[in-house]
Amino acid sequence: MKTLAMTGLALLILGSAARATADEWVTVSAPIFPQVLVLYEHEGANFPATIDEEAAVAHAAALNFQSLLVECQADYPGITLLGPEDPPLTPEQLTANFDLVAQCSYEKHTAKPYWIPQLVDDVDICGTELGSEWRLPTEEDIATFTDEDFAFLQETLTTVAGGDWWGGFYFSLRIFVRASDGSLVMGDLTPGAAPRIQPLPSTVNGTATSHLEGGIVLRCLHVASAE
Repeated sequence: MKTLAMTGLALLILGSAARATADEWVTVSAPIFPQVLVLYEHEGANFPATIDEEAAVAHAAALNFQSLLVECQADYPGITLLGPEDPPLTPEQLTANFDLVAQCSYEKHTAKPYWIPQLVDDVDICGTELGSEWRLPTEEDIATFTDEDFAFLQETLTTVAGGDWWGGFYFSLRIFVRASDGSLVMGDLTPGAAPRIQPLPSTVNGTATSHLEGGIVLRCLHVASAE
């Protein structure tokens, strides 16, 4: 399955990367960041009692990349916004965008990649925040990616060499994944990673209703017909 680099770069205004097969386009999104002050109020003993309450907390906490990119540009002028006729971002511009959006999300919103696993497991955050056609990646999805795909995802979804700590941490390739048995696990999209699918690390208090500080981000997947 050959990754189409120019297509992925064209879609990077949304911080996502796409590849094509004979039948479909597969797009991996930028992370959805949580505002941790919202999560901290609703974890552990204060975790929501119903799915509707969980969904409300997840929505209140969630920040998507495209909104942050536009919002942050005024105070972080190193961010490059693409116009309709602009060429694709250079690797340096892309890295600067990732680094500065990460820094802005922390400084302006106290956002960190510290989702509560139970929220990610129970709530369709991808569908709510990005649209109903987006979903959590699955173990089966990752099994279809080639070495070339993983290399392209690293080049386009995280910072290149020389980037700041911000982008490398906030735009990690360690992601939440739905396993074949339905459980929530960690997937690693880093080239050469083995194993690709692993159990989630422990949260701050060892329960799924508290936040996870393992540098695992919430990315979403979109699959569409190539026709």
